[in-house]
Amino acid sequence: MKKKLVLIFLILLMTTGCVRLETTDNYIDLVNIVLNDNNKVVNKASTGYKYYLPMGVRLVYDNNNNQRFKVENEDIYLYVDVVSYYYKNKLNLMEEEDSYYYAKINHDDKSGYIMINNENEDEYFLKIVYNYAKIEGYVKKNNIDKIITYGMIILDSIEYNQNLISTLLTNSGIFSTENTYELDKPEDATSKFSQYLEEYVQEEIVEDQLPEE
Repeated sequence: MKKKLVLIFLILLMTTGCVRLETTDNYIDLVNIVLNDNNKVVNKASTGYKYYLPMGVRLVYDNNNNQRFKVENEDIYLYVDVVSYYYKNKLNLMEEEDSYYYAKINHDDKSGYIMINNENEDEYFLKIVYNYAKIEGYVKKNNIDKIITYGMIILDSIEYNQNLISTLLTNSGIFSTENTYELDKPEDATSKFSQYLEEYVQEEIVEDQLPEE
């Protein structure tokens, strides 16, 4: 029997309404609660995009496409793939059968997935990919519901600035896939931006051929 959703600790106030934090063993239910909420507000800006940072989440690191947040004693990391957004690359959904939990996310014209792996008795690696971005981090089991809810609020709120991204890609090279971002986090969670781009596949690969002499 499907476990009923029940309210556990607080109501998260947002500018135009509220999102309830709930608990469930079927974590996709939490994802859908956020996605079905109509609150679309932003209060933070970064390079080429802006997003909403919920109450209870503190920004402690910001470097272009990478942010580190603190939720109580948990660290979570946001990576925003503005290059894949600009080229509208499709997400390569590869189901991980050995995961503790895995579910695909589909809402309107956006897709993604949520994946949780059990690292030890009380530590889980959580990754949510959605809206050309991902949230990941190592969290305690009793905080999984909270981090999923906060993470989905952030991911769903991301708004991209197409014109600014185009200018930056053309003129500055700030989004070069050769850039490596080193953050103070567990080894398994470190990633190069180029490695993150591999989670997306282009619809077409166009190779320029030089004329024969």
